[in-house]
Amino acid sequence: MEAAFAEMPLALFTTLASIGAGAFITLACAFFTAKLTDEQLARVDKMAVIPAIVVIVGFIAAFFHLANAGAAFGVFAGIGRSPMSNEICAGVVFAVVMVVYVILGLAGKVGAGARKGFGVALAVLAVIFAITMGAAYGISTIPSWNTPWPVVQVLGYALLGGVALGLLALALAGALGDAAKTSFKTAAIAVAAVGCVLAVAGLGMMASGMGALSNALVTGAELLSGAMTCLVVAIVGLVLAFVAVFMSVRGEGVAWPAVAAIAACVGVLAGRLVFYALQISVGLFF
Repeated sequence: MEAAFAEMPLALFTTLASIGAGAFITLACAFFTAKLTDEQLARVDKMAVIPAIVVIVGFIAAFFHLANAGAAFGVFAGIGRSPMSNEICAGVVFAVVMVVYVILGLAGKVGAGARKGFGVALAVLAVIFAITMGAAYGISTIPSWNTPWPVVQVLGYALLGGVALGLLALALAGALGDAAKTSFKTAAIAVAAVGCVLAVAGLGMMASGMGALSNALVTGAELLSGAMTCLVVAIVGLVLAFVAVFMSVRGEGVAWPAVAAIAACVGVLAGRLVFYALQISVGLFF
């Protein structure tokens, strides 16, 4: 697990960025399915600053991973060729649209049509961002990562964690109670369920393949054994987050959405640490 904790800046980035971006998928669902008043929608626009801050903090954490922060701008030269460049590009585009929406929301300048337009754009960009975030780890020299499971995991984190954080934003805006009386309730549970299945399955499938990997220094089974506690925490946290989401849309209040958001953050962060702990290089691979 020492290798995993050494990657804590990236673990925080992929945790916070995926959850924060995913929250806008939930808000988009609310814009199209919940019957909210203009006053409630205006408050939701303002509460969108919460997931926006989570995304921004995630990006700040990523900069601590760089030996030279100025080198971050060079990553754009690889757009279309480098998975990491694609990830950063997708993240920047998402962040720009997000910031524009949040600024207009805080100023009370978002109309009904614009709100739905921003909702669709941010939901689509959030999915693209999550996929490119996972795909950035498809490195041929690291066989434990060079599989579909990193993409499956991060997309699951964005969906489940996004619902949890999105429900918290709706609750703080005083809109969750009314939204839960509409088809939004079904949409939120469905998105969270898909996210939970993807996240847990992605972790499980990655872990199940570790027994076939080894190099001159360590075996995949040894790495998995060292990460087992963290793996259990991840799965428990993700499942608890889904349960809390289910409870959140059954009534009003902030308590269950807060539990969902906290459980999602713990589960996703633990899952990311497991991911980094299971890194095994092909350079010493038999």
